[in-house]
Amino acid sequence: MVMPDQFLLKPLPSIRFGAGSIATLPEIAASHGTRCLIITGSGFLKRAHQWPPVEKHLLEAGCNLFYASISGEPTPDIIDGIVDAFRPRQIEVVIAIGGGSVVDGGKAVSAMLPDGEPVAWYLEGVGSRKPTGKKLPFIAMPTTAGTGSEATANAVVTRPGADGFKKSLRHDRYVPDHAVVDPDLMRTCPPELTASCAMDAFTQLVEGYLSSNSSQITDTLAWEGLKNVQRSLLAVFIDGDDIDARTDMAFASLCSGITLANAGLGVVHGLAPPLGSLFSISHGVVCGTLMASANRATLERLHGAADENPAAWESVLQKYARLDRLFCAHSAGDDHPGMRFVEYLDDLAGKLAMPRLSRFGVSVEHLDEIVAGSSNKNNPIRLDDQALRAIVSERL
Repeated sequence: MVMPDQFLLKPLPSIRFGAGSIATLPEIAASHGTRCLIITGSGFLKRAHQWPPVEKHLLEAGCNLFYASISGEPTPDIIDGIVDAFRPRQIEVVIAIGGGSVVDGGKAVSAMLPDGEPVAWYLEGVGSRKPTGKKLPFIAMPTTAGTGSEATANAVVTRPGADGFKKSLRHDRYVPDHAVVDPDLMRTCPPELTASCAMDAFTQLVEGYLSSNSSQITDTLAWEGLKNVQRSLLAVFIDGDDIDARTDMAFASLCSGITLANAGLGVVHGLAPPLGSLFSISHGVVCGTLMASANRATLERLHGAADENPAAWESVLQKYARLDRLFCAHSAGDDHPGMRFVEYLDDLAGKLAMPRLSRFGVSVEHLDEIVAGSSNKNNPIRLDDQALRAIVSERL
C-alpha cells in the first residue's frame, strides 16, 4: 500500500458546480445580507439570458442590488474607484460575475471595502503594508474557463505602461466564500477568448503538475484537469455551444486554480507579468504562445542534467513521459520524454491561431527588460537569463 505524502491544502470556497447552478445565487447571497454589490464585465447583463430570472429572485429575497462593471484587467484606479463609490452604500456581500479579471477585481473590492484604503498599498512588490485578511463576503461566478480565480486567494491588479506592474493582492482569507461555476454561462464566450482562457488553464495545470512544490494532492487535481483538457480543449474552441466540452473546461479551470494555489507555477507564469504590463498582452495569450517554447527550454535543461545525475530528475521526467502518453498516444517508448508533448503544444498553438509576440510590439530590444521582471521559482529546473531570452525570442 502506497501512503500519501505529507501536504498542505489551502482553504477553498464552498463550490457549486454544473450547468444551471446560477439558480443557487439568490439563496447564497441572501445568507450573507441584503445589500449586494454585483460586479460584471461590460457586456454581461445584455447578453446573459440567465440573469433576469436570477435578478428577479434576488429582489424577491429582499436584496438591494448595486451594479459596477470592470472592462479589461483591473487597475488600482478601477478598484479604488469602485470602493469609493460604494463604500457609503454599506454593502454586505460582493458578487463578481465575469472572466478572471472581473473575479480578481471583485475579490480586491471585497477586500478593500471594509477600510476603504488604496489597493496599491497592499500589493506584493508595490505597497508597504501587509493585507489584514479582512473582507466582505465574496461570491465568484466565472463566465470563462481560464484563470481558476474562483478558487484562489490572490487578485491580480495591473498598471499598464512602461512604469507599470502586474502584482497580486494576496491573503488566505481572500479566497472566495463561494464559487458558483456554471458552464452554461460560458457558452457565449467567443472562440478567440475561449482559446486564450483554455490555454491559461492548460498552462496552470501543466506547470502545477511539474512544479518543484507539487504534492500528491496537487498532482491528482492537475491530472484530472489535464484529462479534461485533452478531451475538450479543441472541441470547445470549434463549437462553443458544446455544453459537455464547456463543462470539461470549466472543471479543468477550477482544478487549475486549486493546483496553482497549492503547488505554485513555472516559467510561463514568471514571464507573463512583464509581458502583460509592458505590452498589454492578455494573460491567456502569453500562456498560449509561450507554452511550447517554455517546455522545450525546460526539457533541454532537464535532459542535460539527467545525463549527469539520472536519479535526481527521474520523477519529473516520468511526469513528462506521462504527458506524452496522455496527449500523444504514439509516443510510447520515446527515449526523450516530453518532446512529443512539446510537438503537440506547437501544433496546438497553430490550431488555436495563437499570435506571436511581435504582433504586440515586442522585439529583441525588449528582452533584457522582460527577463529582468520575470521569475521561474517553481519551474522543475531553474532556467538562466539566456534560456528565458530564448523562450521569448522563439515567439517573436
